[in-house]
Amino acid sequence: MMNKKFQNQAELVALVQRHQLNCLQQVIHNWGKQLTQLENESVSQSTDLDRLRKEIAKLRGEHSIDAESTISQIPDRRDHHVSDSSFVQKMQFAKDPSNQLPPMIAPSSVGEDWNLYIKDVNQYIADHGIDVAPDPLEQLLPSDQVAAIRDEFVDHFCPAPWDRWDYSAVALAVILGAVTDYLLVATPGGIFKGKEQRASPVTQWMKQQSQKIAPIQSGDTIERNAFQQWLAELTTTAEKWAKVPIDLISPKDGLTPRTHRLASLGHDPILGLVFGVMDIISGKCTFIDASGKWGVLDHAGYPGTPNPLEALVKVVVHGFSDVFTKQGLPIPFMASFLQVSANSGFTVKEGGDALPVKDVIRYMYANGYDLRHFVTTAISPGIAEALLWTYHGIRAYATGSKMKEAGISEKMKQKQMLVMTHALLGSANIMKTALYGWNPLAINFAQFKTLALRMISLVKLSLERDQMVQNTLNQQLDRIISEARILN
Repeated sequence: MMNKKFQNQAELVALVQRHQLNCLQQVIHNWGKQLTQLENESVSQSTDLDRLRKEIAKLRGEHSIDAESTISQIPDRRDHHVSDSSFVQKMQFAKDPSNQLPPMIAPSSVGEDWNLYIKDVNQYIADHGIDVAPDPLEQLLPSDQVAAIRDEFVDHFCPAPWDRWDYSAVALAVILGAVTDYLLVATPGGIFKGKEQRASPVTQWMKQQSQKIAPIQSGDTIERNAFQQWLAELTTTAEKWAKVPIDLISPKDGLTPRTHRLASLGHDPILGLVFGVMDIISGKCTFIDASGKWGVLDHAGYPGTPNPLEALVKVVVHGFSDVFTKQGLPIPFMASFLQVSANSGFTVKEGGDALPVKDVIRYMYANGYDLRHFVTTAISPGIAEALLWTYHGIRAYATGSKMKEAGISEKMKQKQMLVMTHALLGSANIMKTALYGWNPLAINFAQFKTLALRMISLVKLSLERDQMVQNTLNQQLDRIISEARILN
């Protein structure tokens, strides 16, 4: 396969050879014009000579003049094909720079020094002022062929054009997603600037069900059905068995009863699979304190567990028992924001100052923005995704094609529609947050996470498309080079 450097050099060689061919074509064209002019002038002079001979013959007959005494004085057209003026024109033509070929560079043959040849090519480009900036395609091929190639490229590699149905599908997905985000997702509840916030009915329902299946506490009087009672006993058993050092309360270090699961990395649903296992093995608790710094504390009474598999099982079981409690588990990677000290622009108290990001995150988790509400926030982007994929499926069925068999152009359009939809939904969520008085609890993390994933997916597909284009170009260039070697 041809590398990028060799491809660029090959393009320069093609431009130089094209320039030489153009020069040769121009010189041949000029020579042809001059030859035609000389031939026309020769015919004209021959005609004049014939007419002059006839006049002389007529005069000779009228005056009885001897033909031998005059015939030698008339130039013969066979001996003098062109006039003196034609000879001057020939000399001027030969001296004209436009009618002279530039120094030619012979194409490199197999076994010759390619770098030396490229050096000559670059020198030729500099001497003749060849512009290498424009698209080589436009310089090497006729305009109609360039247009045909561009049309073929657009059909095969550019995103398929949107029609009114595509725009309508995106608009409908955005409207449904935004309305769902405002009315159904809302906020997890809590207090904002001294006022109780309207909580999401979905989140409230999940938390009510969680109370019935959370670990049973002494004096518990909650009524449960048989299934709920079984789950509650299961979580209770899990809580008693999976005693771990990451359950550490130390308010001075930022490990308060309401936020210690957010601050200790072992409670993170994803990060906990790494930090939780390491902490259980070592008998320590890795956390991020109130100032945003990492810390590690020993937990008395929890010796290390040497078995990594047992540590992993304890992390999972402990998370299972915590997810149904009042505070619940934090959102995946939420703890990473505890290190961000930048001003968030959000205030949570009436007349208060704007808080840094790390404090806003602690406020959000303490006021119910946990894993359960994160599931609720996924409803909005989930509805938009379901609508768009259903739309693509219906269109594929209507055209008799299959979505899995869609070409790169159609896939690019689908990705663009998804990115556009989630970008607009992200903007709608910002408007929703403003309507809620700039309450950070109204932020839809799932929406922005989905937008980021869809943008990454689009970029990945674009890179794959670029690679396909490059592979196609390399294949065609290799074919051209192979044919050229066969001709040589």
